[in-house]
Amino acid sequence: MMRQIIGILVLMLMQVLAVTSQQLPTSSTSALTPNPTSCDEIINSEEVSIFDASQAYKCLTSLPFRADIASQLVQYLNDMIQFHSTLAYLADPPQSYQQPAVDLVAELSQLQRDIDNNVFRNEYAFEAALSHLIHAAHDDHLELVGGALSRFKYAAPYSIVSVSSDGIELPKVYISNDLIANETRYLPWQPSAIRTINGQDVVEYLTQFAAVNSLGKLEPHADWNMLMRSAALEIQGKREAFHGAATYPGDFITFTFENDTTLGPLPWKALFCCHGGHGPLQTVDDFYKFLVLGHYPASYDESLEANTTTISNRAAPILAPFENPAYPSTADVTSDGGALLRGYFLNDSSLAVLSIPHFDSNAPQLFSNTVKEFLARSTIAGLKKVVIDVQQNSGGSPLLALEVFKIFFPSIKPWASSRRRVHPMANALGSVLTAYWQNLTMDHSEYDKLITNEWVVTGRLDQDTGRNFTSWDDFVGPTDHYRGDGFTKKEQYNLSSILFTMEAAGIVFDEVDNGQPYRPEDIIILSDGLCSSACALFMELMHHEAGVQTVVIGGQPSYGPMQAPSGTRGATFYKAENMHRDIELARDIDKSTHVDLPNVMPEFFITTATVNLRDQVRHTDISATPLQFLYEPADCRIFLVPKSWYNYTNLWKYAANAIWQNPALCANGSRTDHTQLTHVSALGKPYNASSTLSKLADSPSGGHSSSIQDKSNFILDGGTTGITAEVTLCRSNSDCQSGFASICREVPVCMAKVDPTKPGGVGKTMTETRMQCVVPCHDDTACNGRTCLTDKSRSPTELLTETHGGLSAV
Repeated sequence: MMRQIIGILVLMLMQVLAVTSQQLPTSSTSALTPNPTSCDEIINSEEVSIFDASQAYKCLTSLPFRADIASQLVQYLNDMIQFHSTLAYLADPPQSYQQPAVDLVAELSQLQRDIDNNVFRNEYAFEAALSHLIHAAHDDHLELVGGALSRFKYAAPYSIVSVSSDGIELPKVYISNDLIANETRYLPWQPSAIRTINGQDVVEYLTQFAAVNSLGKLEPHADWNMLMRSAALEIQGKREAFHGAATYPGDFITFTFENDTTLGPLPWKALFCCHGGHGPLQTVDDFYKFLVLGHYPASYDESLEANTTTISNRAAPILAPFENPAYPSTADVTSDGGALLRGYFLNDSSLAVLSIPHFDSNAPQLFSNTVKEFLARSTIAGLKKVVIDVQQNSGGSPLLALEVFKIFFPSIKPWASSRRRVHPMANALGSVLTAYWQNLTMDHSEYDKLITNEWVVTGRLDQDTGRNFTSWDDFVGPTDHYRGDGFTKKEQYNLSSILFTMEAAGIVFDEVDNGQPYRPEDIIILSDGLCSSACALFMELMHHEAGVQTVVIGGQPSYGPMQAPSGTRGATFYKAENMHRDIELARDIDKSTHVDLPNVMPEFFITTATVNLRDQVRHTDISATPLQFLYEPADCRIFLVPKSWYNYTNLWKYAANAIWQNPALCANGSRTDHTQLTHVSALGKPYNASSTLSKLADSPSGGHSSSIQDKSNFILDGGTTGITAEVTLCRSNSDCQSGFASICREVPVCMAKVDPTKPGGVGKTMTETRMQCVVPCHDDTACNGRTCLTDKSRSPTELLTETHGGLSAV
């Protein structure tokens, strides 16, 4: 009964679900009879957005297939994909690559032959085949979103999670809400693991589902993790792949559990994204033009438009940031500017945790200052170890990733080398735009704007010489070759150019070395394998340049190693709209350019189209193999356990223990021999936290990155342990509904004030009080040395019975 109740609540939330995934229809579902009225019921229903998946599939398969539109799209993609840097490697990958090979150019040609041979019975069949091909590259930077396929997302009725009973045994798959219910005092029952889904072994079913629904990841372990519920995903307003699919997953899903109970069959649900003032759509032709081409009927009234955009595969918001019980209720350091960057001080474990869910920020300098403040305050507090949590970090600004690396290791040069595939269209754009920019005066209106353009290369540095490229010909080479493809020289960002870094990322790299706050051996990076793009660059630098160890979470229920950065490791993506802009500019500059640059947008409605323009290449690798194709196992792999999967305080401590105290916590066969890198320059000078805080206070951004900080968790160096970061502030008992601390009481706390003018940066301390959730108890001895704050109006038994939700820190 409880699962049915929870299921209903989950389905109510699916109005805001939107998650990327892909799955081709099975033979049992692909023969549905086209029904012109199916789309009418969905699209013209202004009040309902959630439908049975079968109804959405009937609508999509009722759309006719137009070979002329499809051929135009395939030609357009064939032109654009020439900019994709890894075509040759995908077609014939090295043995270290963990996914199947795919020849994208050859497969696009085969797709065109299928069009010519009338293989596709309807629009859905074509779009599903094309989507399956694009995602066979397993590259987050290679993406196509548009057409009818982008108008629906499909969701399973329940979220799942893969958890080991003790961290040593192989994980099993559970309904996530079963585990949460088991952790409450209201429902103290033992959850049962899922044995089969739709009659198939659960691991086999999910492995197959992940292979086509978990997009852009470099190995099956990461594909598996994309299916699982994650608080790090939820705080970003996203949902896991099992809770959404872009192609039809079937009519129903049935879960059978190890205790021989069954849940289902339950319908897969489809969320339609595009209600609004599009006017009446009545005929099959109307529906085709709207869903596939993005056209509105003649009666369309723009003033009535409500929502006509497609659902992004980046997903719609689900919870406001940090309305999530998996994280400590109060962060010690926070960032403004739209970033989710947080710092937590786990004083009882001497751990400082920096949570970086992404490298994006509306105020990048504040992002940088937050990291600086985190390190300054943690060192003054005497915290000995650092955990950098990059779970679900899909990337962001590469320059911001470089900046954070430089803050941790100011004396190490960040080698961020990249290169491009050489082809005629690239040469046409690069030769025209580079020469054009070189001839501009610095006061020209386009000088600043174009310095970061990908085809203006004289603002970039030659990796081998450290000097700016002098021309496109100087840059282009090619110097490296692989299976018939040529590649440019390796470029690096010019971080000393304030004009470039401000235009590219809105930051100025601080050339002042304030010292290195922590040794590499005192830092770990925690990942779920879904670290992509700028995050992968950050991990590459921290691990291979500085020698920081990595810990990875989860993966398929098997022993052995797992890669920590398994999202794309490409240097940058290139958007279709940027390509169009650059082509138009090049043609305006040089009318004599005769290279066949694509100049016609397809009629097919495209929301997003991107390719990976530049490979990331390790500067010490003489083979110049893109990082995308190297095998990068973590130093330690851990499994989630009941006390850590939705309690990140426990998770951070568990990961720290696995590296620094108990290596047996690492999954069997996953521990790698980490070679500590030695940089003479890495020793640097002693870190000066007081100077850092003083500079932040005097900075134009206003010093602290956020005024909402809990100073009670700020520990004096050498002082006694204070209240840990995982506290909940409250006004009444009703606010204390997450964890064992279920009573709201006034608590004395020691407040340490930061004063940069004082030795060590610490000013006076004082005792203050605050309302805080505390654990009910009988006497002082039951409170681990703390004062007993029992609700005198009721018995401790009554209070304990009402405690529910979450887990206390271990």
